[in-house]
Amino acid sequence: MPKNIGPKASWSDKEVEELVLYLHNHFSAAGDGGSFTDPTFNAAAEHLVPYLKSGPKKTGKMVKAKWTVLQKIYTVIETYWGLSGCHWDNTNGCSIQGEDAEVVWEEYVKVRCYTQSDQITRSQSIFTTE
Repeated sequence: MPKNIGPKASWSDKEVEELVLYLHNHFSAAGDGGSFTDPTFNAAAEHLVPYLKSGPKKTGKMVKAKWTVLQKIYTVIETYWGLSGCHWDNTNGCSIQGEDAEVVWEEYVKVRCYTQSDQITRSQSIFTTE
């Protein structure tokens, strides 16, 4: 039986940015273990209502799922930049340039993460500063 039987969330860059900012600003709600509770995810979903561009209104369950993916992406990036010869900075992200670097990145993501590499690439802006 399928795990997700409801409508699928569609996330704009602005919604993702607002989610990260909201959870950052409410980090004290995470508790000792560093995990957010369902009421925090529900409140984050309500916070996102003004930023909705397409798809269904976000639920706490959708927000929690997105946060889980973002944590995986962050872990992949943090591990990647620690590898010898791999670049990361807070302004440009991993700045993958050239075919060789692209091949290394694609292979790294394929092996380390269940998330699509293009989703990670799109999310890199969340983990950089302007």
